[in-house]
Amino acid sequence: MSARIHPSAHVDPQAELGPDVEIGPMATVEAGAKLGRGTRLLSRAHVCSGAELGEGCVVHMNAIVGHMPQDFAYKGEATRTIIGARVTIRENATVHRASGEGHATEVGEGSLLMVGSHVAHNCKLGRNVILANGAVLAGHVQVGDGAFISGNVVIHQFVRVGRYAILSGGSRFGMDIPPYLIGDGTNAVTSLNRIGLRRSKDFTDTDREQIKAAYKVLYRSGMDLPLALEFLRRDFTSPAVAHWVEFYEKTSPRGFCRYKANRRGEE
Repeated sequence: MSARIHPSAHVDPQAELGPDVEIGPMATVEAGAKLGRGTRLLSRAHVCSGAELGEGCVVHMNAIVGHMPQDFAYKGEATRTIIGARVTIRENATVHRASGEGHATEVGEGSLLMVGSHVAHNCKLGRNVILANGAVLAGHVQVGDGAFISGNVVIHQFVRVGRYAILSGGSRFGMDIPPYLIGDGTNAVTSLNRIGLRRSKDFTDTDREQIKAAYKVLYRSGMDLPLALEFLRRDFTSPAVAHWVEFYEKTSPRGFCRYKANRRGEE
């Protein structure tokens, strides 16, 4: 039940290690860091002060969790990085602690941060989020459950990515991406993420049918947004559609991505 620590690793005596933790060669765990049951740090992984990792996490080579934010406003105040259970952080990925006293950067359970991805200060990632290789999130980005951010996508600060959205590789976004949609290119959405909706266990068949119908109202009916949202509130019963309405109704400093009928490279 005790932790297994390689002799070349550096673990501060004030770090908190859960049962069955494994810490590999030259890995570092700073004072005040917390590792949950069964979490593994591979060689040269680095977990900084204020970072809390849930049970069953794996941090790969050269990944860094909880280092200070790249934010001029940060003055050394006590902040946190909270990593949920069963999160995998691959080689050279970075997750920075928050800026602002008492705030936290959060990554939800079951998420996967692939090679070289970056989660900046004060970001909030939901459950089962995937960041592919080289995906970059600026500060204060919010990502909903089940979203998939493809390779080399760049996202501006304070942008919201809706749940089960999928963002095509190499795209860039400075505006909010609503739930369930495919984002492609620059600040554009093109269609429903039908495969993601079909595979997810978070939706019933009724939810999926109502999402498809609501998509036609929002993007194919020609209604302006306030009228379309009123129609959805009145005629749709699915909680998944209600979430879509709530996303649009929440005040956003960024605005919403425009709808584009075709993806890049298509006529």
